[in-house]
Amino acid sequence: MSLGAKRFKRQERARYDKQQTVLTPSGTAPNPRIYSVTQTMMIAPEKRVTCPFCLGLEQFRRFLVSGEKGISRGTVKCPICNMTFRMRSLMNMVKWTATEYADWVFDYSHSGFWNKVNFEVWKKRLYLMGWSSEFWDRYRSLKGEDTNESFTEYISHKQREDAMEKGWVDPQEAKALET
Repeated sequence: MSLGAKRFKRQERARYDKQQTVLTPSGTAPNPRIYSVTQTMMIAPEKRVTCPFCLGLEQFRRFLVSGEKGISRGTVKCPICNMTFRMRSLMNMVKWTATEYADWVFDYSHSGFWNKVNFEVWKKRLYLMGWSSEFWDRYRSLKGEDTNESFTEYISHKQREDAMEKGWVDPQEAKALET
């Protein structure tokens, strides 16, 4: 087939192609709202980010996962703990404070957060970040624990309350036992 025939066929196909972009003489799209496509990186590839599961600090580019269709926009994988999770969690970790992180961990704990982390390593890294006290205060308040009494004090207190409700112990006697 000659070059002229190939060109003619290509032009005929293009003439009926309604999806084809037509540029103005200046090289821009006539309606930029429809034809403009922008892709931005949310974080610079060399910026160091923290994994929400192991609290390991690593470059953002090392978290990216590539597949058949290129780099995944929704899933990342930690190079330290090999945990696969959502990009949204990694992006949020950049801007979270200790209390916001505690909220996220508390919500995720119902889905097995504590089974997915190495607690000893995680606890040390939380301390090194300077978030330990603030995190645990918020986490305990979400959990509904009283931070002023120990577990044994809590159990004995609950047992006394239960005994008073059921009438096994006189309330004045219980108060005398508390002191």
